[in-house]
Amino acid sequence: MSTQNNEVYAIPKPQPGVNVQAVKTRYSFLAPNRCVFTILIVLIFCLGLGIRLYDLFDAPLDFHPTRQMHSAIIARGIYYQYRTDVPEWQREFAISQWKSEPHPEPQFLETLTAFTYRLMGGERLWIPRLYSILFWMAGGAALFMIVKELAGRDGALVSLVFYLFLPYSAIASRSFQPDPLMVSLLLFTIWAVLRWQKNPTWRNTLLAGLLGGMAIYIKAVAAFWVAGAWIGVLIAGYPWASILKNRKVWVAAILSLLPFTLYFIKGMYIEGFLQSEMGLRFFPQLWKDPVFYLQWISELSSVVSLEWFLVALVCVLLIQNKHHRGLMMGLWAGYFLYGMIFAYHISTHDYYQLPLVPIVAIGLGIGAQHLFNHLDGRRFLQVALVGAVILSFTVLKAWDVRVALKRKDYSNEIAFWQTLGERLGQDVSVVGLLQDSGARLSYWGWVDAADWMTSGDFSLRELGGQSVDMQKYFDKITEGRDYFVVTYLSELESQPKLAEMLSRYTLLEQTDDYLIYDLRNPLPGSE
Repeated sequence: MSTQNNEVYAIPKPQPGVNVQAVKTRYSFLAPNRCVFTILIVLIFCLGLGIRLYDLFDAPLDFHPTRQMHSAIIARGIYYQYRTDVPEWQREFAISQWKSEPHPEPQFLETLTAFTYRLMGGERLWIPRLYSILFWMAGGAALFMIVKELAGRDGALVSLVFYLFLPYSAIASRSFQPDPLMVSLLLFTIWAVLRWQKNPTWRNTLLAGLLGGMAIYIKAVAAFWVAGAWIGVLIAGYPWASILKNRKVWVAAILSLLPFTLYFIKGMYIEGFLQSEMGLRFFPQLWKDPVFYLQWISELSSVVSLEWFLVALVCVLLIQNKHHRGLMMGLWAGYFLYGMIFAYHISTHDYYQLPLVPIVAIGLGIGAQHLFNHLDGRRFLQVALVGAVILSFTVLKAWDVRVALKRKDYSNEIAFWQTLGERLGQDVSVVGLLQDSGARLSYWGWVDAADWMTSGDFSLRELGGQSVDMQKYFDKITEGRDYFVVTYLSELESQPKLAEMLSRYTLLEQTDDYLIYDLRNPLPGSE
């Protein structure tokens, strides 16, 4: 088969007695014509959008709340700098909190959210959730075009269904963080690289370079897949000498790297806000630990399941077009290198696996199309198999997502933190062992609390070669503070040394939900 055939599996081999022209013009196994097929795609997108809009207005605590609240605080600060209808202390507090938050990535989504707050006339935390949903849905369109090019239309449908209805991705794609946008831009970049490989014009060069640059700018780790896609396609079909001499390749590379490079220079050498973000990222000592690989497998299994992962990986071998096979191998190599560089995070943070979802979806689509083509001539089996795969996965997984979202109602959380903030007051100085590093108390309670580290934070610093004297750390962080507030009660149990130090102070208030220690009044004989 010619390597220039860009739909390797879309046209099955004609059988004796079968009209060849009819086979070539048949739109898909499942849908007899473009109209029916288009309606099917629209229905899939509508249902995928519908399950994400369910419970839209609940607080952003359903998925990695620490990361989401981080973005919420930034967006509020950007918004409040333009407000003149709030008390001055509140405006200054919001801006101060925004400025004190780390920002390893450009604050694009937060700025877009703050701008929309201004248009809407107030903070509405469902707005960034809606943006993330729309970004993820747009990525689904790019995914469909990619798999249609690599395999065929029915395989593209399978990929799309997996991408939209995998329960993890359905929840994660609602989150207030840059990852859904990054994944969407990655998919459009891959699509643009395929266009360039097919027709390497300057227009396609600029398109692929700009999209790759946007993806990396939103979140720098996208570079692993942008580079993987380009390197895979180039190595598979061109000699090294011609690659290095190709001006279009250099232009695409410069466009891909330039936006984040400028941001990095600004953050590292001009304003310095990135200097503190470079530590505790790289842990090569984990490479020698078998437990690291087991934890990595556990994290990816919780996102896409190990079985789907392995099937998608093997399906790369089914690709006959060498450029397409090179692209997929580059994406998989990018994922592996990404995991090794960010060894600690890939093995402890499941959302670091999010870019794996579309890669696995592409592999499954290729495998599905290969299977469907082998049923050529058995029309009923073709339709039955494609329909069963799509319908069962769509309905069952959509229901799972609905159940997961309905199970939790976070309205009580907002009331709790507002009440606790009122109880503490605005002019007190607080240290806290709190959920989400104190972000909930800061956002809803309007109280700035110095954050006491969790046991996981201590372990991370120990892994990075940093030793922490807990007594000295306690004395430093509590100096001049009024209260030590504990709402993370289970974490206090895992830090007996902290519990022992707090026992030297008056327990001002105790409920089933929080403890307040008065740091101004140590117990007699405890000093």
